[in-house]
Amino acid sequence: MNRKVRVMVVDDTITYRQILSKVAEMLPKVQLVGTASSGKTALMKIPSLKPDLIFLDVMMPEMDGIETLRRIKQLKPSIQVVMVSAFDMENAKVTLDSLKDGALDFVAKPTASSMQEGIAILKGALNPMVEVVFEQLFGNQATPVVSRPRVAARTIRPVRKVSGKQFNMIVLGISTGGPNALYKMFESIKTRLPCPVLIVQHMPPMFTKSLAERLDSISPMEICEAADGDIPENGKVYIAPGGKHMVVRSRGDQLRIAIIDSPPVNHCKPAVDVLFRSVGLLKNINNLSVIMTGMGRDGTEGVRMLKRSGTYCLIQDQDSSVVWGMPGSVDEAGLMDETLPLEKMGGRIVELTS
Repeated sequence: MNRKVRVMVVDDTITYRQILSKVAEMLPKVQLVGTASSGKTALMKIPSLKPDLIFLDVMMPEMDGIETLRRIKQLKPSIQVVMVSAFDMENAKVTLDSLKDGALDFVAKPTASSMQEGIAILKGALNPMVEVVFEQLFGNQATPVVSRPRVAARTIRPVRKVSGKQFNMIVLGISTGGPNALYKMFESIKTRLPCPVLIVQHMPPMFTKSLAERLDSISPMEICEAADGDIPENGKVYIAPGGKHMVVRSRGDQLRIAIIDSPPVNHCKPAVDVLFRSVGLLKNINNLSVIMTGMGRDGTEGVRMLKRSGTYCLIQDQDSSVVWGMPGSVDEAGLMDETLPLEKMGGRIVELTS
């Protein structure tokens, strides 16, 4: 049977309806079932078009993308929605709100020099999300890099006894489903951690700043978008800026964060592996590594390198992950020490570092 994900495109601008429709038609596991120029029109068309996945513009007149998303979820909660957002701070904040309201993920409208370039960028961004929905609908026929079949008790191993005081840095990698997962995790951490926390969340520019501001508002720790030259401080959280890599370097007896503009790694920028490998090169740094929800394999090779210096690795479990690609890859490689549900991740980090 030729199974496909039924996709609907909703955008008030004809140009982006055409671009997103073209992208949908190019994706092999997609059937484009229709378009709409407004949220109201989309809601009227959903019963007849029966989409599995909607590409939804954030900013539209009359009924914006957030309100449309909420009504879609009321009408049919099983429909997955990917928000399509412009590159600016207002859109970044609104787009992050949409993730709390049930959007699967978001993509940023590219600032491309041509329509062809824009189509290529969006195709690369949207195809993995289609794979996620395909697997949800049809099982293990989707590309295995996105998510993995459930594994047996191999993931459960005796927990090493760990002296919490040995950790002087926490490094964390996360992607799809990350903003909500980080919000829930930091909401559960009621105290300042005794070491710096460095996070790579796969996101485009501007969105990471909004994410940091949101997390900072609910945490006793200071949470910020990292800047070049920052000195990692205990009890402070640094999020890699979108579109750049974050590394840690030793300058004499002092550590500093460096923000670098090198090519993507694992198709990601920022990339988890880039941060983890830089930490693996440092001396006398005992780190706790954490890999949470996300598609792909970014972070696996970084954890492998950190294992040489004795990292203790936590991964998020499959049931609580939006996509079990990144943590599943670490599990498949046998590099994790504990597998935890999201609701226990924050508490376990506190235990290990107290």
